[in-house]
Amino acid sequence: MMKRVSFSGMLLRHAPLIVVELVLLVSFIGDTAGGNPESAFMAMGLLQVSLSPLVIEAIARVRIPLYLQLLYAVLIFTGGYMGSYLRFYDVWQPWDTIVHFYSGIMIALWTDYILRAVMRKHRFTMPRWLHAIVITSFSALVAMLWEIGEFAADQMTGSRAQIDNYDTMIDMITGTLSALIVAVLVVLWPRGRRIDQGELSNRSTR
Repeated sequence: MMKRVSFSGMLLRHAPLIVVELVLLVSFIGDTAGGNPESAFMAMGLLQVSLSPLVIEAIARVRIPLYLQLLYAVLIFTGGYMGSYLRFYDVWQPWDTIVHFYSGIMIALWTDYILRAVMRKHRFTMPRWLHAIVITSFSALVAMLWEIGEFAADQMTGSRAQIDNYDTMIDMITGTLSALIVAVLVVLWPRGRRIDQGELSNRSTR
């Protein structure tokens, strides 16, 4: 039986994203009123993407912890809003590398949480080294798929998301490296001090 997800708890967990969504909504209204359709379209797209955790919770009746939604909100704001909408990627090239490094951390932590949830549900465990390999491998896969998506978009729309092969490889390496750091920390974390952040977040927002 699916657990009942309270609306107030769902909103509380979604609070970091609500702040980002308000910024995106104001930007969308301003661009629409100012006759800037391209920026308005980008703001609306980011707004829709930011709503995905709320939609997942409502449809799947699962609880996405506050800390994971906070990580996601930071990625939407720094990568989508600051990087693309405000054109930080064009103004300061290292910003792209920083965002990719951060995204690897976020994806690794999401992967770690999902793995722990699956192990609890099906009552099995896996060696820490294998847990770390899964985290790193999945994060590397996401980094690769992202670059494939950028390449496809460049070919279809004529955009310049990928500057050259060096830029592509740096993005993939930094995203995988940060995930590897998280994986190593998972392996080294003392067994007696293992804390399931998801459970703590869920209890505090019921």
